[in-house]
Amino acid sequence: MLPAAASVSLAPVLSGPVRTVTVAASLSRALYLRTPDAESPALCLASADAVRVPCAVVLGPGVAVPAAAVGATASVGEGRLEIGDVSVAVTRWWRPARPRVHLLSSDARQRALRGPAPHFGTDLDLGDPAGAVRTLLGRGAGLTPLGDDVLAGALVTLTAARHPAGQVLGSVVSEELAARPGATTFVSAALLAQAARGECIPELAAVLTDPADRLEPTVDALLRVGHSSGLGLLHGVRMALSFLTEAEPKGSQSDRFAPY
Repeated sequence: MLPAAASVSLAPVLSGPVRTVTVAASLSRALYLRTPDAESPALCLASADAVRVPCAVVLGPGVAVPAAAVGATASVGEGRLEIGDVSVAVTRWWRPARPRVHLLSSDARQRALRGPAPHFGTDLDLGDPAGAVRTLLGRGAGLTPLGDDVLAGALVTLTAARHPAGQVLGSVVSEELAARPGATTFVSAALLAQAARGECIPELAAVLTDPADRLEPTVDALLRVGHSSGLGLLHGVRMALSFLTEAEPKGSQSDRFAPY
C-alpha cells in the first residue's frame, strides 16, 4: 500500500463508494484518470516531483507512478486508488493553491512580468470573451494546448482579483466546451474548469502573490513548467492584468495587487 496526499477537491471521489475510472493520459510522472464525478472529472496520480495540479494525488518522494496504458481501468473510492497491482491509500489531504489578490496590479508587477510571449498572430481580448475563447480554445499541441494555458492564466488572475470578467470568461469556456466537446483534450478541459474556480499550480499562484520586486525567480519557475505551459499561463496573467488596469477608474492606480 502506497501512502499519498490528495487534493481536497477530490474528496467526494476518493471518499465515496468504489467506482471505476479510466486512464485518459499516461505520462512518466503522472497518470490522468477520468472519473464519473461531474464536479471532479479528472484525477491525477502524480509523483512527488511532478507539477502539482489542483486535482493531484501525490505519491511519496522517490515513488514512481505505475505504468498504465490509455484506456486501462482502475478503481477509486473508500480512501484508496487501485490500479493494476498497485494500491494507493490517501493518508493526508492538501488544499490547492487558490490565490486571492486585490483588484489592480501595480505598475511594478506588470513591468516585472514583461518578457517573451507566445506567437499566436492574435491575442486574448477580454473585452470579447466569446471571440477570445473561440480563437484560443484547443489551439496548439500537447496535453494542454498553448491557447488553453493562456485562457487558464487569465481565468485564475481574474478570479483571484474577484473581477466579474472572470465569471464571464469561465462561463464562455464552459459553454464552448459543451458545444464542442472535442475542442481540446480531456485533461485540458478539466484544468480549465479548475482555473475558473481560481485553482492553479503553486508556480502560478506565486506569480500573483509574491512581492512585485522579487518576481524574477518566481517567473523563471513558472516558465519551467511543461514545454510551453508556463509561458502560456504567464501570458494569460499579463493579459488579465492589462485588462484589469485598463478597467480600473483613473485616479486609483495605487499598488493594491497584494495577497489578502
